[in-house]
Amino acid sequence: MKKVLITGCSGFLASYLVREPDIKNSRILGITEVEDYTSTDFEVINADIRDRGKIKNIIREFSPDYIYHLAAISNVGYSWQNPGLTYEVNFIGSSNLLESAFEYSPDARIVLMSSAEVYAKVNEGFLSETSKTSPNNPYALSKLAMEMAADLYINSRNMEIIKIRSFNFTGPGQNISFVSSDFSYQIAQIEKGKKDPVIKVGNLSAKRDFSDVRDIARYISVIGREGESGEIYNTCSGSVYSISDMLNILLELSTSDIKVEVEKERLRPVDKPLLAGDNSKIKNKFGLGPEYDMEQTMKDLLEFSRKSLNK
Repeated sequence: MKKVLITGCSGFLASYLVREPDIKNSRILGITEVEDYTSTDFEVINADIRDRGKIKNIIREFSPDYIYHLAAISNVGYSWQNPGLTYEVNFIGSSNLLESAFEYSPDARIVLMSSAEVYAKVNEGFLSETSKTSPNNPYALSKLAMEMAADLYINSRNMEIIKIRSFNFTGPGQNISFVSSDFSYQIAQIEKGKKDPVIKVGNLSAKRDFSDVRDIARYISVIGREGESGEIYNTCSGSVYSISDMLNILLELSTSDIKVEVEKERLRPVDKPLLAGDNSKIKNKFGLGPEYDMEQTMKDLLEFSRKSLNK
């Protein structure tokens, strides 16, 4: 039985990745900084990815065959408010992991979760793995720095490392600090009578390539098993939606009549007008493509928000 280490195991994406058959049928060890997090499906160790000594001890004792590095500060807005912490977690934490793996599990296959935010700002067209990079927020900068650190270990240490640049994804269970979850939670509150029938929004004109988290988890599982070391893979749907499109889908699913208001505090210092992904690489190499359309994703997300208010 192969041994799989997952950092950020208490996170949104990890909760779906561990359900993938190829991962589920392994011995899984999860790392999280959330002190009270437990799982009935796999062993969990509480550790801060910034604690190099502890990360080294974990990898030395577990000796993983696969490492899925998902631990990160992943909210762009939060990264503007906390740039130092973002760099510490996303870059220094990742460096700790790579160094520890080289010392104690150099043959491990490592999958690094990067982001499409590293790509340069564009006004049209779809971004491929060869598109220009130019981060314009602290989160993107930290992820590009992580990728560069990985290149050192790939080129100088001959380690097997795969870099995944994920575009936006959402789905049931996502934290309400992310836009579609925030919308669905506000709508569920309104339907429950816990909030006035007004939904607060930020920039609705931004266009993004959104995927369902269940599709992203499936992509990562396949790429982790079959991808080539040193390669970059976009994980995306190849379809573009404006934030307004997603909000309108949710409003149509709602049982309430809701007014929309723009709130200045929700606007970011810098916001890319377009972030669209070219998914041809994973489609051609692995036959991967979306199984969930946006309407189904939004329906499931809103239903999750409704249920969360009934608990």
